[in-house]
Amino acid sequence: MVASICVVLGTIGMFLPILPTTPFLLLAIWLFMRSSRKGVKMILSNRYLAPYVHAYFSRNGIPADKLRRILLTLWLTLLLGMVLCNFRIHVVLLLAAVGTGVTIHLYRKREKLT
Repeated sequence: MVASICVVLGTIGMFLPILPTTPFLLLAIWLFMRSSRKGVKMILSNRYLAPYVHAYFSRNGIPADKLRRILLTLWLTLLLGMVLCNFRIHVVLLLAAVGTGVTIHLYRKREKLT
């Protein structure tokens, strides 16, 4: 049930930049691995969902132009959250920590120049 909800949220995230696609799909796969191999196969064979998962695990990395877009969207969304919360210090610190962690993680997944 929860895995199916994650698939739905990941699918919605394909169209809404605020909702992340890949983390929901990875969580769904992890949950399906414990309950339904059929669910894992469904995600990995789906022509719309599979590229997100394969791109995450590929050794090619994230292309520089896509990485810039992702990070720009991430930080604009976090800044919007900070503004909407009237810059409360605990919210700002939390969002800044999350943004920094995600930025570092994505930077490590960037496309390697040969």
